[in-house]
Amino acid sequence: MSEEGLRTSSDLIRWLKMLALPGWAKLGLAAIMLLTLANALGLLVSGMLARDKEAIAAAVSILTVGLPLGLIVIALVFGDGGSRKLRQLTSLLLEKEVPKALQENLAPLAGPGALANARIEHQSRGFITDYTVSMPSDAPPPATLHFRLELNVRKVNLVFWAPTPPADNNARAVFENHPGLHSCLVGAEREGYVLNPLIQTEAGTGRKGCVFIKVLHEDFLLSPAHRLYFAQDLSFFVRGLLEAASPHG
Repeated sequence: MSEEGLRTSSDLIRWLKMLALPGWAKLGLAAIMLLTLANALGLLVSGMLARDKEAIAAAVSILTVGLPLGLIVIALVFGDGGSRKLRQLTSLLLEKEVPKALQENLAPLAGPGALANARIEHQSRGFITDYTVSMPSDAPPPATLHFRLELNVRKVNLVFWAPTPPADNNARAVFENHPGLHSCLVGAEREGYVLNPLIQTEAGTGRKGCVFIKVLHEDFLLSPAHRLYFAQDLSFFVRGLLEAASPHG
Protein backbone atom coordinates (compact mmCIF):
# COMPACT_ATOMS: atom_id res chain seq x y z
CA MET A 1 0.00 0.00 0.00
CA SER A 2 1.33 3.48 -0.90
CA GLU A 3 2.17 6.11 1.69
CA GLU A 4 -0.87 8.13 0.63
CA GLY A 5 -3.09 5.07 1.07
CA LEU A 6 -1.70 4.42 4.55
CA ARG A 7 -2.33 8.04 5.49
CA THR A 8 -5.89 7.82 4.22
CA SER A 9 -6.52 4.62 6.18
CA SER A 10 -5.05 6.17 9.32
CA ASP A 11 -7.27 9.23 8.93
CA LEU A 12 -10.31 6.98 8.44
CA ILE A 13 -9.55 4.97 11.57
CA ARG A 14 -9.00 8.18 13.57
CA TRP A 15 -12.33 9.53 12.31
CA LEU A 16 -14.13 6.31 13.21
CA LYS A 17 -12.64 6.38 16.73
CA MET A 18 -14.06 9.86 17.27
CA LEU A 19 -17.58 8.84 16.20
CA ALA A 20 -20.21 9.11 18.90
CA LEU A 21 -23.21 7.52 17.21
CA PRO A 22 -26.67 7.17 18.74
CA GLY A 23 -28.08 3.68 19.23
CA TRP A 24 -30.24 3.69 16.10
CA ALA A 25 -27.26 4.70 13.94
CA LYS A 26 -25.14 1.88 15.35
CA LEU A 27 -27.89 -0.63 14.65
CA GLY A 28 -28.27 0.75 11.11
CA LEU A 29 -24.54 0.49 10.50
CA ALA A 30 -24.50 -3.09 11.77
CA ALA A 31 -27.50 -3.96 9.58
CA ILE A 32 -25.81 -2.51 6.46
CA MET A 33 -22.63 -4.48 7.14
CA LEU A 34 -24.59 -7.71 7.72
CA LEU A 35 -26.69 -7.22 4.58
CA THR A 36 -23.56 -6.58 2.51
CA LEU A 37 -21.87 -9.73 3.80
CA ALA A 38 -25.08 -11.75 3.44
CA ASN A 39 -25.47 -10.65 -0.20
CA ALA A 40 -21.84 -11.54 -0.86
CA LEU A 41 -22.32 -15.00 0.66
CA GLY A 42 -25.53 -15.46 -1.35
CA LEU A 43 -23.73 -14.47 -4.52
CA LEU A 44 -20.92 -16.90 -3.70
CA VAL A 45 -23.31 -19.80 -3.08
CA SER A 46 -25.36 -19.12 -6.22
CA GLY A 47 -22.20 -18.75 -8.27
CA MET A 48 -20.87 -22.06 -7.01
CA LEU A 49 -24.16 -23.80 -7.74
CA ALA A 50 -24.35 -22.29 -11.23
CA ARG A 51 -20.59 -22.70 -11.76
CA ASP A 52 -20.43 -19.02 -12.65
CA LYS A 53 -16.78 -18.01 -12.29
CA GLU A 54 -17.53 -14.30 -12.59
CA ALA A 55 -20.09 -14.42 -9.79
CA ILE A 56 -17.70 -16.40 -7.60
CA ALA A 57 -14.87 -13.94 -8.27
CA ALA A 58 -17.13 -10.97 -7.49
CA ALA A 59 -18.35 -12.56 -4.24
CA VAL A 60 -14.81 -13.39 -3.13
CA SER A 61 -13.72 -9.82 -3.85
CA ILE A 62 -16.57 -8.41 -1.77
CA LEU A 63 -15.87 -10.77 1.12
CA THR A 64 -12.13 -10.17 0.98
CA VAL A 65 -12.62 -6.42 1.35
CA GLY A 66 -15.91 -6.27 3.23
CA LEU A 67 -15.29 -8.81 6.00
CA PRO A 68 -12.08 -7.28 7.46
CA LEU A 69 -13.42 -3.75 6.94
CA GLY A 70 -16.69 -4.69 8.63
CA LEU A 71 -14.90 -6.16 11.63
CA ILE A 72 -12.72 -3.05 11.95
CA VAL A 73 -15.66 -0.67 11.69
CA ILE A 74 -17.74 -2.63 14.22
CA ALA A 75 -14.82 -2.86 16.64
CA LEU A 76 -14.09 0.87 16.42
CA VAL A 77 -17.68 2.06 16.58
CA PHE A 78 -19.07 -0.43 19.10
CA GLY A 79 -15.95 -1.08 21.14
CA ASP A 80 -14.41 1.07 23.88
CA GLY A 81 -10.87 1.03 22.49
CA GLY A 82 -9.75 -1.48 25.12
CA SER A 83 -10.33 0.91 28.03
CA ARG A 84 -12.37 -1.69 29.92
CA LYS A 85 -9.50 -4.18 29.69
CA LEU A 86 -7.02 -1.53 30.82
CA ARG A 87 -9.20 -0.72 33.83
CA GLN A 88 -9.35 -4.42 34.72
CA LEU A 89 -5.57 -4.74 34.48
CA THR A 90 -5.14 -1.59 36.58
CA SER A 91 -7.25 -3.13 39.34
CA LEU A 92 -5.38 -6.42 39.03
CA LEU A 93 -2.02 -4.73 39.51
CA LEU A 94 -3.04 -2.41 42.34
CA GLU A 95 -5.24 -4.77 44.33
CA LYS A 96 -3.59 -8.17 43.81
CA GLU A 97 -0.14 -8.12 42.22
CA VAL A 98 1.36 -5.32 44.33
CA PRO A 99 0.07 -6.65 47.71
CA LYS A 100 1.22 -10.16 46.76
CA ALA A 101 4.71 -8.94 45.85
CA LEU A 102 4.92 -7.01 49.14
CA GLN A 103 3.86 -10.06 51.13
CA GLU A 104 6.33 -12.34 49.33
CA ASN A 105 9.20 -9.88 49.77
CA LEU A 106 8.63 -9.36 53.48
CA ALA A 107 7.84 -12.99 54.36
CA PRO A 108 11.40 -14.43 54.09
CA LEU A 109 12.76 -11.95 56.60
CA ALA A 110 12.57 -14.26 59.61
CA GLY A 111 14.31 -13.73 62.90
CA PRO A 112 14.63 -10.93 65.45
CA GLY A 113 13.45 -7.58 64.17
CA ALA A 114 11.89 -9.25 61.17
CA LEU A 115 9.23 -7.79 58.92
CA ALA A 116 7.69 -11.19 58.30
CA ASN A 117 4.66 -10.36 60.45
CA ALA A 118 3.99 -7.08 58.71
CA ARG A 119 0.32 -6.47 58.03
CA ILE A 120 -0.56 -5.14 54.59
CA GLU A 121 -3.84 -3.34 53.98
CA HIS A 122 -5.06 -1.48 50.92
CA GLN A 123 -8.05 0.54 49.82
CA SER A 124 -8.73 1.32 46.16
CA ARG A 125 -10.64 4.06 44.40
CA GLY A 126 -10.42 3.31 40.71
CA PHE A 127 -6.82 3.86 39.61
CA ILE A 128 -5.75 5.15 43.05
CA THR A 129 -4.86 2.78 45.88
CA ASP A 130 -3.74 3.59 49.42
CA TYR A 131 -1.55 1.05 51.22
CA THR A 132 -0.71 0.66 54.88
CA VAL A 133 2.11 -1.62 55.99
CA SER A 134 2.28 -2.08 59.75
CA MET A 135 5.15 -3.75 61.56
CA PRO A 136 4.66 -5.30 65.00
CA SER A 137 6.90 -3.74 67.60
CA ASP A 138 7.69 -4.41 71.27
CA ALA A 139 7.29 -0.74 72.04
CA PRO A 140 4.04 0.86 70.90
CA PRO A 141 3.06 2.33 68.60
CA PRO A 142 4.14 -0.10 65.86
CA ALA A 143 6.09 1.28 62.91
CA THR A 144 3.70 2.02 60.04
CA LEU A 145 4.29 3.02 56.45
CA HIS A 146 1.55 4.72 54.44
CA PHE A 147 1.90 5.14 50.70
CA ARG A 148 -0.27 5.59 47.63
CA LEU A 149 -0.08 4.46 44.01
CA GLU A 150 -1.78 6.55 41.32
CA LEU A 151 -1.58 4.57 38.08
CA ASN A 152 -2.37 6.37 34.84
CA VAL A 153 -1.84 3.62 32.21
CA ARG A 154 1.69 4.72 31.26
CA LYS A 155 2.66 6.81 34.28
CA VAL A 156 2.63 6.17 38.00
CA ASN A 157 2.79 8.49 40.98
CA LEU A 158 4.17 6.89 44.13
CA VAL A 159 3.37 8.95 47.23
CA PHE A 160 4.95 8.21 50.61
CA TRP A 161 3.28 10.07 53.44
CA ALA A 162 5.98 11.58 55.62
CA PRO A 163 5.29 11.29 59.37
CA THR A 164 7.52 14.29 60.16
CA PRO A 165 8.11 16.34 56.99
CA PRO A 166 10.75 19.10 57.17
CA ALA A 167 9.54 22.62 57.79
CA ASP A 168 10.96 23.91 54.48
CA ASN A 169 8.95 21.37 52.41
CA ASN A 170 12.14 20.00 50.86
CA ALA A 171 11.25 16.45 49.83
CA ARG A 172 14.83 15.46 49.10
CA ALA A 173 15.87 16.42 52.62
CA VAL A 174 13.53 13.75 54.01
CA PHE A 175 15.72 11.08 52.39
CA GLU A 176 19.14 12.70 52.44
CA ASN A 177 19.08 13.38 56.17
CA HIS A 178 18.73 9.66 56.95
CA PRO A 179 21.38 7.19 55.66
CA GLY A 180 18.91 4.34 55.22
CA LEU A 181 16.36 6.48 53.42
CA HIS A 182 19.03 8.04 51.23
CA SER A 183 20.01 4.58 49.98
CA CYS A 184 16.36 4.00 49.04
CA LEU A 185 16.30 7.29 47.15
CA VAL A 186 19.40 6.39 45.15
CA GLY A 187 17.95 3.00 44.24
CA ALA A 188 14.61 4.50 43.20
CA GLU A 189 16.27 7.06 40.96
CA ARG A 190 18.30 4.32 39.27
CA GLU A 191 15.00 2.57 38.48
CA GLY A 192 13.65 5.66 36.73
CA TYR A 193 11.71 7.33 39.53
CA VAL A 194 11.90 11.12 39.70
CA LEU A 195 11.35 12.75 43.08
CA ASN A 196 9.22 15.87 43.13
CA PRO A 197 11.44 18.38 44.97
CA LEU A 198 8.55 19.79 47.00
CA ILE A 199 6.50 18.12 49.70
CA GLN A 200 2.91 17.65 48.51
CA THR A 201 -0.04 18.33 50.81
CA GLU A 202 -3.20 16.26 50.45
CA ALA A 203 -6.34 18.34 50.23
CA GLY A 204 -8.80 17.66 53.02
CA THR A 205 -6.52 15.68 55.32
CA GLY A 206 -3.48 17.95 55.34
CA ARG A 207 -1.14 14.97 55.09
CA LYS A 208 2.24 15.73 53.57
CA GLY A 209 4.01 13.32 51.29
CA CYS A 210 6.96 12.77 48.98
CA VAL A 211 5.94 12.09 45.39
CA PHE A 212 7.93 9.89 43.02
CA ILE A 213 6.95 9.95 39.34
CA LYS A 214 7.84 7.24 36.85
CA VAL A 215 7.02 6.94 33.14
CA LEU A 216 6.13 3.36 32.29
CA HIS A 217 6.47 1.27 29.15
CA GLU A 218 3.96 1.95 26.39
CA ASP A 219 2.41 -1.52 26.83
CA PHE A 220 3.00 -1.70 30.58
CA LEU A 221 -0.46 -2.90 31.61
CA LEU A 222 -0.68 -5.40 28.75
CA SER A 223 2.63 -7.06 29.65
CA PRO A 224 2.61 -9.47 32.64
CA ALA A 225 6.40 -9.29 32.75
CA HIS A 226 6.42 -5.49 33.04
CA ARG A 227 3.74 -5.55 35.73
CA LEU A 228 5.56 -8.24 37.71
CA TYR A 229 8.86 -6.35 37.54
CA PHE A 230 7.17 -3.15 38.70
CA ALA A 231 5.46 -4.87 41.65
CA GLN A 232 8.61 -6.70 42.74
CA ASP A 233 10.80 -3.62 42.36
CA LEU A 234 8.31 -1.60 44.41
CA SER A 235 8.39 -4.26 47.12
CA PHE A 236 12.16 -3.83 47.48
CA PHE A 237 11.69 -0.07 47.75
CA VAL A 238 9.04 -0.50 50.47
CA ARG A 239 11.17 -3.05 52.32
CA GLY A 240 14.09 -0.62 52.33
CA LEU A 241 11.91 2.10 53.80
CA LEU A 242 10.57 -0.26 56.45
CA GLU A 243 14.05 -1.44 57.41
CA ALA A 244 15.20 2.18 57.68
CA ALA A 245 12.22 3.01 59.92
CA SER A 246 12.52 -0.14 62.03
CA PRO A 247 14.12 0.28 65.44
CA HIS A 248 16.07 -2.90 64.66
CA GLY A 249 17.19 -1.61 61.25
